[in-house]
This record gives sequence, C-alpha cells and structure tokens, in this order.
Amino acid sequence: MRGTTMNRRRWTMFLKISATATLVISIALGSAAPLARTANAAQVSPAAQTAAAAPGGVPAAMPLISRGVPAYTNDDCGGSRPAAMANDANYNLGWRSCNTPSTAAPTYLAYDLSGVPAAQRGRIVVAWYNDQATLQYDYTYKGVHPYCCWSPYDIPRDYTVDANAGPTGGVPTDGWVTLATVTGNNYHSRQHAVDLTGYNWLRLNVTATDGVTNATGVVIKMDVHDASAGVQDDWIFYGDSITEGAMRHDLGAGSFAQLIQAQNPAHYPAFEAGAIGGTTSQDGANSFGTWFPMFPGRYAALAYGTNDVGFYCPATPCPGDPNISPTTFYNNMAGMVQAVIAAGKVPLVPKIPWGCTAQVGTYGPVFNQQIDALYNAYPQIVRGPDLWAFFQANPNLINKTAPDGTEDCIHPTADGYLALRQQWVNTAIASVYTPPPVLQISNVQTSSVGSSSAVITWTTNNTASSKVDYGATTAYGTNVADAATVTSHSMTLTGLTPNTTYHYAVSGVDGWGQSAASPDATFTTTVVVGPASHFALATATATPTAGTPFSFTVTALDDAGNTATDYAGTVHFISTDSSAGVVLPADGTLTNGQGTFKATLIKAGAQTITATDTATATITGTLSVTVRPGAAATMKLVAPKTAVALTPFQVTVTLTDAYGNLATGYRGTVHFTSTDLLATLPPDTTFTAADGGRHVFNVTLATPPGQSISVYDIANGSLHAGSGVISVTTGLGIGGL
Repeated sequence: MRGTTMNRRRWTMFLKISATATLVISIALGSAAPLARTANAAQVSPAAQTAAAAPGGVPAAMPLISRGVPAYTNDDCGGSRPAAMANDANYNLGWRSCNTPSTAAPTYLAYDLSGVPAAQRGRIVVAWYNDQATLQYDYTYKGVHPYCCWSPYDIPRDYTVDANAGPTGGVPTDGWVTLATVTGNNYHSRQHAVDLTGYNWLRLNVTATDGVTNATGVVIKMDVHDASAGVQDDWIFYGDSITEGAMRHDLGAGSFAQLIQAQNPAHYPAFEAGAIGGTTSQDGANSFGTWFPMFPGRYAALAYGTNDVGFYCPATPCPGDPNISPTTFYNNMAGMVQAVIAAGKVPLVPKIPWGCTAQVGTYGPVFNQQIDALYNAYPQIVRGPDLWAFFQANPNLINKTAPDGTEDCIHPTADGYLALRQQWVNTAIASVYTPPPVLQISNVQTSSVGSSSAVITWTTNNTASSKVDYGATTAYGTNVADAATVTSHSMTLTGLTPNTTYHYAVSGVDGWGQSAASPDATFTTTVVVGPASHFALATATATPTAGTPFSFTVTALDDAGNTATDYAGTVHFISTDSSAGVVLPADGTLTNGQGTFKATLIKAGAQTITATDTATATITGTLSVTVRPGAAATMKLVAPKTAVALTPFQVTVTLTDAYGNLATGYRGTVHFTSTDLLATLPPDTTFTAADGGRHVFNVTLATPPGQSISVYDIANGSLHAGSGVISVTTGLGIGGL
C-alpha cells in the first residue's frame, strides 16, 4: 500500500508536468482547442446535496467590463499573439509576448476603457491569469513531501498596474499613474483592487518575467471587473491536482465564470485557481497565511484531502510518507476555515472525491466524516459538491491507469475534470447565486421562568443568528445575542428582577443578510420565596357533612404569602371535634410546599382543623368549617306522661342523623296515629327549613285511662317514634259529681 501511495504521488507530479508542457506547446503554436464535455456524464443535482446558504446574501455582481475593448501591446510575437487575445472569451489562448521584458524595455498590455460608462470604471478589480501555461498556483512552493520543483511559464514577475486619463485613439506615451506595484511575484494569477476613477486607460507594465529559463516573454489573459458594489463576486479555489485540473481557466466549454454566467447572466465572477498538485491539508495550512491575504475576494474554496487519504497510515510508527491522521486533517482544515471567517469571507468545503483504490475506499469515508464535523462546527461553511457521491456514481470519469502504466484510480479523466468543474458551478448557483426563502420566525416560547432568569426559544426557516431584546417596557433596552446561525434557537436571560413583567422580542439575521423579528411578548418572573412561616389550609367543601370524608389542602407560606416550595417539614393535625368517629390525617409531608389530605368530622356546627409543624410549633395554620348534619336516621317523639281528656297538649317530633346531630335538613312528611279512636291528631305535616329538624304539634286525647301516640315518615317507614302510654284523666274531682 505504501508503494502504491508513492507511485500515486509521483503520478500526481507527472500529470502536472506533462499537462503543462503540452499546453505550452499548444499555446506557442496557437493550436490549442477546447476539450469537449461528455454529453451523458451524470451529475449530482445540487438539490440532492445538503447545502448551506452563503453568508451575506447573493453577492453583488462584478460585471466584466474589459471584454472586447481596444487592447494594445508593444510585443505580440510579430502579430501571432495580438493583445486582443488577452481579453477575448477564449481562455485556452492568451496574449503572448516573445521578447524578454526589462526595466529599460518593459512589455505592456494596455486597455482603452474610455468606452465603458464612467460609473463602471471607478473601483475595479484587475485580474490576470497565466494558469493556461503554469498550472500550479505557486511555482516556488515546496510541499510536505515534494517530488520535484515546479517551473513557471512566462509569468509576470515584476510589474505595475497603471492608469492614464488620456483620450482614446492610441496608447498614451506619458501621463501614466501607478496604482499597484509588484516585485518578485511567483503566482500564476493575481488580482488587484484599485480605483480607476477619472482614468480612461489601464496598463499592465511588465519589467521582468519568470519562465523555464527565466528569460522568456509573458503569457496571460487579463480581465477587468466593475467592483463599484464591492469585491464580492470573487472566488479562489485552493486544493491539490484534482482541483487544479478542474478549476483552471482553460479547457472545456467554458471557465467557471462563463458557466456561472450561462445560468445566471447577471454574474460573471472573478476567480483564481489557487491549487497545487500533490498538496495535503498540512501543506495548505502551512502556507495559508501567505496565500490567503493576497486574495481580495469573498469566496475561498478549500478542496484538500485526497493526498491526506493517500498518505494516511494507521500503523505506528509509519515510515516514509507524511502521515496525516483524520484528527490532524480536521485541525488543518479548521484552521483555514477560521482564517477565512475571521477575514469576513466565506469558506467552501467539498467532500473528498471518490477513487477506485483500496486506500481511498478504506479511508476516504473516514476523512469525509471529518468534513461533516467541520460542517457542524462551522455553520458559516458553504457545503461544496459531494465529490465522493458524484464520482462513485460516475466511476467512468476516473482514470484507471497513469501514463507510466501504474495504477491511478484517483485523478479524473479529461471529461471528469470538466464534470467536476460543473459540480462546483451547480453548487455555486444553488448555494450562492439563488436567493433563499424570506426569513421567518415561528414558535416563540418562554420556559424555565424563575425569579431571575428565563429561557426564550424559537425556530427559523433559514439558519440565522439569535437575538432577544427585553426590558420592563416595549422600549426593551437590554439584549442577548449569538452570532452562530441555527434554525432552533434558545437564549437564556439572566439577572432579571423577581416578580416583574418583562417585554421581549426575538430577531435574527440569516446567512443572506435577511432579518426578521417577532412581535412583542411578555413573561413574568417568579418571586423570591423565604422560609415557611405558617400554613394556609383550604377546602372546596366549607360545609362538610358529618361522617363524610372531605379533602383539604395545606400550603406552606413565607411571610409574604409566597408558597415555600422548599419546605421539608412534617405536619401534625388536631381538631376541635373530639367526637368518636372523627378521622384526621396521619402526620405527613408536603411536596413543593403543598399537600392534599382528607378528614372526617362528626359534630355538626363550627369546627376547626389545625396543622402544625412537628418541629417548629410556630409554623401552624387552621381550617374553619361548618359541619352539616347528615340525613335523618332517627325520629323521636316527646309527649307528656299525663293528659286531661279533651284538653289539648303539645308533643315534639325531633329527627337526628346517625351521629346524634339534629337533622336540620329533614324535609319529610309525618303522619300521627293513636290508640284513642276519639283523639284529635295533627294533620300530615311536611317539615320545612324553619323547623330545623324539630316540630311541635298539638294533640287532644279523649278516652281515659291510658292512650298512646305514634308518628312516622310516610315515605320512610324506618323513621318512626311512639309516646308510650299517656295517663288520661277526666279532669273532674270526686266532689264535682
């Protein structure tokens, strides 16, 4: 496996050198032709990928203003490579000079931009590209495990970017103003954000060039973009040979920018292919601090990982090639992502491409898990194309054999590179150039409200930042915020005042710069509760029935009347009702300061139940109730023991419940009978509330010597009573006869 890895790395280098040499020959002869894309090459739809929207919204367009404007040079290789080839739409061929430039005899490329509206030639970006000749971004670069030294091909080394206010019609001979100066350049492309306000001409004035012999001419394409709305629609693609081959300006049906414009005519992005064959994430991390500050644009793609996978050796120790573990790969990528975010720019990270080697098949998924972890840790990342899924679904787009006959199974075919470029275009269109849905906030809720804190939660349809404004009025005045972009939001408010109503509103800004806010809402903080000082007893049954159980609550309260939820004592119960049959609760405890108990009282009338803490007698409370008698269970007839015939006397009928309480609720009808057939008895009588369970009746007996009286409830025969024998006299003395 290690030998295979070594061969694969050498093949990476070989591919770079041979491809570069071929292009140089083609450019020199003026015969390079675009490679056709395979018409039936399958593509992974952006909709099938999990993509995060680019932070900050759709980038402001940077229109290309140099296409086809009059171009001039003092060296066009005898007319074979005119200046117009620098700003036409064919990126396979560029302008080329044949003489060696010097300070005394510079070579220049000049554009007459006077025909461009003045509003479009204020703030501009000048971008020149030599990547059709020199594939590697930094030709002086030495990697972690270099196999050879890169060579430049006609790259401007020392130059100035100049402006001139002269009129159209010919290159001005004087009046040039320098806007940017570069010496010792070793990159195959550069961008310069400059201010062209008031000028009509732009010139790249080269005084030294780097080539294979360090004594050759210049080969470049040069674009000028209107950056009056900002340097936003500007990209760079860092990575290894796979990215290098796909994102260069030449080859295929169009460059990245041309393919973007084909789908979104409003945009023609500036971009650089900042990749170098054979590099690992460690290489990128080591040099990122040098490379990245030169990039003036907004979007930085970080497409490393294939070589990390190829070199990975889980054995310890692992001799030979650099051994970059999945953890180290994550840290390298995270460092570059953090640098991009810290610069206020947007990182893009794709999945590592699938390959048909055993090494890639085994460890590619392991390293791609680290990319998933990056996505989770840094929501600012725009998720690049899933190149693993794409090439796994299209294995015919991967080279099986290297030119030297060894196994490749890593690099795409010519059509594969173009398909990979299209995957980046699809991702950019879906994730960067397509506006998202309008940001919406929903499901705003308050929870965990305490005396000094509360939690506010809500959801958004797009990932967005979190902010809660709050205060005692709708003016708010205080806020908490989190810049992390999520869809499920949760913010904790602290330092609140107890027993206070707060107003609040939530808001957020999504990755596209859209903002949304919720309507005003309120919550009230709880009070600060002191220790229990007394009990409050309450019942829904203020008039319980004798002998019938009823429920009541006991609440532990502090001095301010707040529920003492932390009360942990034991409660004992007593009652003013000492009757037999009274049932009081056993000693018990409260839960969160409250408890429900049952009691049964017997004696009708006003009664109390008192609860007292078994350890602290001052913690006490009383429940007052009025016990109602139960249903009538017994009837009693009270009559005199003697009576005078034909003389009325009174008898009393009393009804009591099962416990001897006067049955004040009795409403039955009673009927009287007597053994005296001549007696005058009360009519059937229905008890009323005024009777209160007791009624006095008039009775007259007529027949001596002894009679009795009976009474009963006409509907309930169990309620009855008798007088016993009443002695009846005539009422006349012996002397009266």
